[in-house]
Amino acid sequence: MLSAFDLDFFDGGQRRRVALGAGWDVRFEGVAPVRGFRWNKGDRSFPGWYYAVTTGGHVGYESWLEQDRLILLDFASDVAGIASQPFWLHWRDGEERRRHAPDYFVRLADGRARVVDVRAEDQVDERTAEAFAATERACSAVGWEFVHVGAPDPVFMANVRWLARYRHRRCGREVGVAERLLEVFRQPGPLRAGAEEAGDVLRVLPVLFHLLWTGALRTDLGGALLVSGTVVHTSDGMAVGPLRESRGHGLVRPRPGTRGEGSQMRRLSRPAAIGVGERVRFAGQLRAVLAVSARAVTLSDADSSPQEVPLAMLLGDETRPGAAGCGVCCARPTSSGLAATSPSVAARPGSARAEAVREHMRTTVRGGELVRVLVGAPGRPDTRHTEDAICGPGRK
Repeated sequence: MLSAFDLDFFDGGQRRRVALGAGWDVRFEGVAPVRGFRWNKGDRSFPGWYYAVTTGGHVGYESWLEQDRLILLDFASDVAGIASQPFWLHWRDGEERRRHAPDYFVRLADGRARVVDVRAEDQVDERTAEAFAATERACSAVGWEFVHVGAPDPVFMANVRWLARYRHRRCGREVGVAERLLEVFRQPGPLRAGAEEAGDVLRVLPVLFHLLWTGALRTDLGGALLVSGTVVHTSDGMAVGPLRESRGHGLVRPRPGTRGEGSQMRRLSRPAAIGVGERVRFAGQLRAVLAVSARAVTLSDADSSPQEVPLAMLLGDETRPGAAGCGVCCARPTSSGLAATSPSVAARPGSARAEAVREHMRTTVRGGELVRVLVGAPGRPDTRHTEDAICGPGRK
């Protein structure tokens, strides 16, 4: 396998071509691109150079999609080096000579190597798929990782793209402001209010966004765009969603398996409406929601310390009255100001299930307003929330 592939790359300004087995240990994160980035009038591509704080230099890209992926690589805490178009990979496909230049070579902090190809899934034709498959075989032979990534989650990408404006280290020079922000957000709180507490907002916000970029401060970037009410916390604090007073929603990450890559990310789930301070029934008891993270909800417990419950478990709690696995009720306001249950319940008025859910809904009223705790936009029920969707087939 090692002799089936050749690597063609720049080494100290000189072009080299060696067998894969002889070149796998080259530090490709430091090589120059094997092909240039051209700007031609009328081209649909979007080439350019991006300043990466990870490398302290400019890294090239050839499209908007590659630029987005480059920003995400620069944002990732486990990435130590990045190079674009690091080498030509040569191989034979029968009698045909083939070559392919991967988009990025990434050196991880633990020393592992990762080769990244960026292409929207609907743009991968047969020839491209064959090139990706050959590249994956070559990477596997020398212990490198290979990933093909597509369009990232649009919400997550928009937030990271905003934070990238404050990636440069000069945005963190205000050491006193940074220390004050870390002190303020040791207890989770809304972004704008915390910035005002730390000092002059115009002076504080660039530092705050820089700390979010570096990871010294954190928030959930995948559920909603950053707003004044977005809850921020230190790395050792609790991750929670935007405050209900700011008309925000609890946050959920994209569904397992999407991981921010591929066209599946375009089917982003709507934000969950589980908010801090609300009450839900779990394990037969009424609990207050203390925090909402990407995959879990922290609930109060009168007899012990707060309990972190996986979101999937909360949605599938079978101890809730009248629900065979429905963890929370789906309600929507009506013109009368009362609540209507989800279609699957309302279709059987007077049933034991409907009465039990109605009783549960009464226990979740806070401040005279019914709390919606299922995924869906406020005031607009999600038609996907049938019993099969919530509880799973056969659990009605």
